[in-house]
Amino acid sequence: MLRNIWYFGIASRDLPIGKLVHREICGVPIVFGRTSSGKVFALRDNCPHRGVPLSEGRIDGDRVECCYHGWIFGIDGRCVSIPALVQEDYVDLSKITVQVFPVRESQGMLWIWFGEGDCSTVPIPLVPDVGDRPPQIVHPLEFGVNIDHAVVGLIDPAHTPHVHESWWWRRPEERSNKEKHFAPSELGFDMTAHRASSNSKIYRILGGAPQVTIRFALPGVRIEHIRAGRNFYCGMTACTPIDENRTLTTHMMWWSMRWLTILRPVAVPFVRSFLAQDQAVFAKQAKGLRWDPPLRLTGQPDQQAKWYFRLKNEWARSTESGKTFKNPLSETTLRWRS
Repeated sequence: MLRNIWYFGIASRDLPIGKLVHREICGVPIVFGRTSSGKVFALRDNCPHRGVPLSEGRIDGDRVECCYHGWIFGIDGRCVSIPALVQEDYVDLSKITVQVFPVRESQGMLWIWFGEGDCSTVPIPLVPDVGDRPPQIVHPLEFGVNIDHAVVGLIDPAHTPHVHESWWWRRPEERSNKEKHFAPSELGFDMTAHRASSNSKIYRILGGAPQVTIRFALPGVRIEHIRAGRNFYCGMTACTPIDENRTLTTHMMWWSMRWLTILRPVAVPFVRSFLAQDQAVFAKQAKGLRWDPPLRLTGQPDQQAKWYFRLKNEWARSTESGKTFKNPLSETTLRWRS
């Protein structure tokens, strides 16, 4: 699991004022919260007294109170009160702290920084065309595989006609030759703008001749941007490692078509069905991975997966050496059948 990078934490709408929410990220318990003034924060979800999750407590203004003994912490992680102490029982509260994680809120998403480096030098992913609007649909799913397998599945172009076989998508017998141009980007690579696949019926709802751009960025974020005239659709899928064997994959959607907003109750089941197909195949994969079989990436259909591991290794090396990350990829064209 990469360090010194931003991971998707939680959708803004799932963190209203005065609420504490528990998450596990990279094997670490995290509590997200939003103060009465709307400020977001993230702390390690353990009270340093007896280890009780702070998420089981409550927010009082801009402070967090543990449910067990009422210890109170500021959102900077410092203990400010231990109610059980008498005046003569002096304790230096400044020495009692909870780990704090930097967080950023943008476009209806909260991102959390894991690492010791300077978080200001690493950009968070941004969705084009949407401004600061939150997504219209947010759908999280837990996959029972580690983040590497989740990400490789996310950028795998060959599984679609098998895993996502549907009347409204594409079928195995509709497989055709694909040729896409790729270019390196700041933290990953782009499948540059191209016409939408003719055998993907769902694209036709935008009308016109949709142009598609797909961006992948470390640690595991895929952004699909489709534009047809004045209409656009954007989808972001973010993989967040829960631990070594589980990954939370959150899919978010934005669009410009008002009629699609009206039909949102109809669209949601399609999204759930599509992602449930991924979840089902990951469950099957997890059964096979129990035996730690040797795996091989083969040919141009697996080239994006090879790039992911190359980018990941280069990020780890640059982090360990303290040097600036340099994208090792170059422009190229890939061909496959899907």
